[in-house]
Amino acid sequence: MQCPRCNYVLDDDTAFCGNCGAQIAPLQAQGATMAASAPVENEETLRMTSNPIGNRQAAPPPALQRFTPPAAPYVPVSDTPAQQNAPRPPRRGSPLASARARVIITLALIVLVGGALGLFAALKNNGPNAALGTHATGQIAFIDGSNGIPGHTDALNMSIQNLESPPAGFQYDAWLVNDATEQNIALGALTVSGQTFSLNYAGDGKNGQAGTNLIGAGDKVIITLEQGSVSVPTGKVILSATFPPKAFIHIRHLLFSFPITPGKIGLLVGLLGQAQLLSEQSLLLQSASANHNTSTIQCASQSIIDIIEGAQGSAYQPLSPSCLSQNISASGDGFGILGNTGYDALAASHASLAATQTDSTALIRLHAGHVEIAMTNIKGWATQVEQDALVLRASPNNTSLIQEIVTLSDHIFHGVDINGDEHVDPVPGEAGAITAYNHGQLMATLQFVAGA
Repeated sequence: MQCPRCNYVLDDDTAFCGNCGAQIAPLQAQGATMAASAPVENEETLRMTSNPIGNRQAAPPPALQRFTPPAAPYVPVSDTPAQQNAPRPPRRGSPLASARARVIITLALIVLVGGALGLFAALKNNGPNAALGTHATGQIAFIDGSNGIPGHTDALNMSIQNLESPPAGFQYDAWLVNDATEQNIALGALTVSGQTFSLNYAGDGKNGQAGTNLIGAGDKVIITLEQGSVSVPTGKVILSATFPPKAFIHIRHLLFSFPITPGKIGLLVGLLGQAQLLSEQSLLLQSASANHNTSTIQCASQSIIDIIEGAQGSAYQPLSPSCLSQNISASGDGFGILGNTGYDALAASHASLAATQTDSTALIRLHAGHVEIAMTNIKGWATQVEQDALVLRASPNNTSLIQEIVTLSDHIFHGVDINGDEHVDPVPGEAGAITAYNHGQLMATLQFVAGA
């Protein structure tokens, strides 16, 4: 029960409030005594007796006799409403106190369980395998597979140094992981030779078909510690190498896919294919010149123009049926090598975009510069070939230009070694489409770090 005046919690048999002194039970209730003949003097006396705080100086009515006060001491009550209505502390054993105790016990159990789980995790992470990979360094190079089909980046090589040997019965497995699709490509188990662990993944292409393009298939490569043969990564991640997401948007545009190209192929992939086709058509032109076949020379010249300019070029023309009858049918994929929207200009642009992203690496910036150098070389050579082919189309007997067309078309595809060091380097005047494509793949090189 509660005091009707101050809301103090009381025992059920309390006669007077121990907090404010108010009478709770009638004076005849158990525990109170009153003289049988004591009259009530008047209404005012009765009012003051039943409501002491109405007049704190009033003397108790003479009819009241001594009574035993409750055990709780009297605490004066403030006359302000805010203090009179303030909540009182619960009594021992009240429902609120019990609920509070249950909450404390629950929190204590949560802390104990959390501590136990934390200890378990700490023991797991600091077990005998925790130090594996801590001092390891290594990288992944993406390449074309051995199926003879260029432009697919469906293979890779990895080499890792300072990696501790796995425990007995375990091996290191490599995986290409796509976090978005939750798909994994098993790359195989690492092999060790001396102090180096390595893996050569040849791709999943079969029967002369290209394999899965690895640049577009995943987000990162991980090395896990596995026991026995597994089809998905289940063991501890020892090393990982993650594609930088911002820069890799543009590297994928170069090597995997671009939205507006024919078949949405990568820009360097498309350039490589068109450069190869251009070189082949220049050889057909040379053969036609040797046979003094002016009609074939004109058809081959138009084919070269179409490959370089694309369908948007001012001199582009579909090949006539007579050209097709002479086995001159190649007119390119219509995208074109030159022009503001051709392979050359867009490849240079996206190499630069990859290099200028906030997560770009030193390797990306280095090889993006090499790609841009190759694009500058190709633009100069292709512009000259286009001009020669236009002259030859109009004057098929002017065969003096044919050798220059053949030579420069080969430069566009293979590049040229101008300093005699037996290498086509990524430098002005040397690098062509093959060099550009190779350095585009080098832009995708990844470095391993310890852990996930």
